[in-house]
Amino acid sequence: MQGGALMTEPDDNQPPDVFTRKWLLVMILCLVPPFFLFVLLGDPGRGRAAAICTCVCMTAIRACWDLRKHLWFWVTAAILIVLHVFLVLLIPWTGKSYPGYTLLPVGVLDYGIVYGSLKLVEKAMKKGAGAVP
Repeated sequence: MQGGALMTEPDDNQPPDVFTRKWLLVMILCLVPPFFLFVLLGDPGRGRAAAICTCVCMTAIRACWDLRKHLWFWVTAAILIVLHVFLVLLIPWTGKSYPGYTLLPVGVLDYGIVYGSLKLVEKAMKKGAGAVP
């Protein structure tokens, strides 16, 4: 480290800290409206599903944040979000209250599917870009 450049300059070898307090606040602000919308409509189970899907999608998208400059990333994210909207609207969700450890495996599986889909498309796009002369 030289002179005044202690911890202010980002190091290209280290990934940026994408899971910040600001991001957490934005995520909470994004998942609260769908939850309360469905609760007000009398369907708290669907509201919980919408909040979980919002959280999962935003976390997976943020985990792949280094890809945000590519159009295919946003197209893939939009398709995954639309699929989640259909899942929330079409599946009959129970209003029964479940503890967090019961819902965690479903959320982790969903995260794996969303994150894996983004990485699969990234791999396909890199492979396709390498084939072009």
